[in-house]
Amino acid sequence: MVGGESYRIGQIGAFVRIPLGYTQLYAVCTLVGSAAAPHTEEPNPHLGQRWMSITLFGESIGDIFERGVSQYPTINDEVHLVTQHDMQIIYKSSTDRRSITVGNIAVSSGIPGQLDLSSLVTRHSAIVGSTGAGKSNLVAVLLEAIATQNYPSARTILIDPHGEYVTAIGKHGYVFKINPDKSKGERPLYVPFWALPFDELRLIALGDMQPASEAAVRDEITLRKKNAAKHLTTKPPETAITADSPIPFNIKKLWFDFDDFERQTFTDNTRKELTSKEKEGDPEKLISNEYPRPGLGASPPFSHPSPRNISKQLDLLKSRIQDSRFNFLFRPGKEYEPNLNGKTEKDLDALVQSWVGHDRPVTVLDVSGLPSEVLSMIVGTLLRIIYDMLFWAKELPISGRKQPLLIILEEAHLFLPEESDSPAHRTVSKIAKEGRKYGVGICIVTQRPTEVHSSVLSQCGTMLALRLSNSKDRARVEATMPDDLGALSGMLPSLRTGEGLVIGEAMPIPSRIQFYLAGHKPEGSDPDVPSAWMTPRPDGTDYKKALINWRRQSGES
Repeated sequence: MVGGESYRIGQIGAFVRIPLGYTQLYAVCTLVGSAAAPHTEEPNPHLGQRWMSITLFGESIGDIFERGVSQYPTINDEVHLVTQHDMQIIYKSSTDRRSITVGNIAVSSGIPGQLDLSSLVTRHSAIVGSTGAGKSNLVAVLLEAIATQNYPSARTILIDPHGEYVTAIGKHGYVFKINPDKSKGERPLYVPFWALPFDELRLIALGDMQPASEAAVRDEITLRKKNAAKHLTTKPPETAITADSPIPFNIKKLWFDFDDFERQTFTDNTRKELTSKEKEGDPEKLISNEYPRPGLGASPPFSHPSPRNISKQLDLLKSRIQDSRFNFLFRPGKEYEPNLNGKTEKDLDALVQSWVGHDRPVTVLDVSGLPSEVLSMIVGTLLRIIYDMLFWAKELPISGRKQPLLIILEEAHLFLPEESDSPAHRTVSKIAKEGRKYGVGICIVTQRPTEVHSSVLSQCGTMLALRLSNSKDRARVEATMPDDLGALSGMLPSLRTGEGLVIGEAMPIPSRIQFYLAGHKPEGSDPDVPSAWMTPRPDGTDYKKALINWRRQSGES
């Protein structure tokens, strides 16, 4: 008992203080134990059988605390308890102006758990925890803290693969989704096909191709983008335009022209004169030109002398364009869908502005309606569009350096699997390595850290670890923990729901925090089973409504 407060000695995660003159060293207890027998037969009243392993993390002189240590303790230096007064000295290094409050320090009553906002964003972070440990609640608390603590120019994007944050952001942000409910203020999510790099567009729209055919398609798209660039307000140099350039072109016309090339027949063996069309096609309606079928053997009409043999790929492209699930990509609203000449009403700047340039601090990109086979690729493209726009903004007021951006990637293991080179992994890895310089930060959220690419996880300067039971997941977290505090991962299985261990640059010291409950719970929160089962059974006609929603690929009720 010290100053009316009770303290327990030897608690894992508890702090200790080592006085060295005017300097106070602080350490965290990582391991405790007791020897079965004394290590020496020599009598020593100061040597007992109990021992404690500690890790130094900071020091203070007077009331000023700093991370890191300038000197180390020696043999026989005293080790003291850390009192409430000491805790206040440590945690007051986080000022309100630079931090957000997300909970309370679990081992000390009345001390708020504050995260340094600059470190959280620019040095990247990871939120890990088993299902039901409170990850979604913590994300919602972070968003609420950013939105309500007087940061009027905050920019935060949340990639939501399950649609669980639609109700969690309230008036603090806008939701963009594939099938929006406009009565709830939701906005349509578009990812124009012409903004995709060529390789991603080819894989989605055409599938695998022979190298020669792929080169022909690449060259044709490059040519069309160069022609379409002539309609832009500010024309880029022609030499800078490639098939990867985010310049609009009409993909229906591309399909039509390639399809026409494959179908053409000729009147004689010289293949110089085309046969007359039997039926005129329409590129806008995806109707092919029809020619007389090639004759047998040496009889006319004759087929094309050098076909590209991509009929199968063209059929896939046509089906993708007609598939309503891909409307967000190939029919991105009248503003972003190019006409036959490649002109659009709005350009990519308007799209990115609608995501990160509005008047609210939070943007939720709900990708739950995306086809599963292209989910990772489209998320990677979304992130690349945003990052490239802010990168090329350089010193403009909208750049990441002038107005930083935090990207929160929910269910990161879906997009960043180990041994993967997906578009999402390439973009997130680039942000993790270079984003600090350009004011773009990433926060990955996952329940399976073992399935997240290690190169991304190792770049996260702050780890917010909630309850984790799987030994392999704990080992991965331990390996990526900063400050040489991996031994603290032994606490993770015993954490309470909503409680987490915060280690890294966003906290002055490693801390166990009881996080607040979000004002608006995400839809991913656990259902109240007893209450739900005590209500009357719902009407059986709701199954019909569920089937209609399934076929519409929307969640309307």
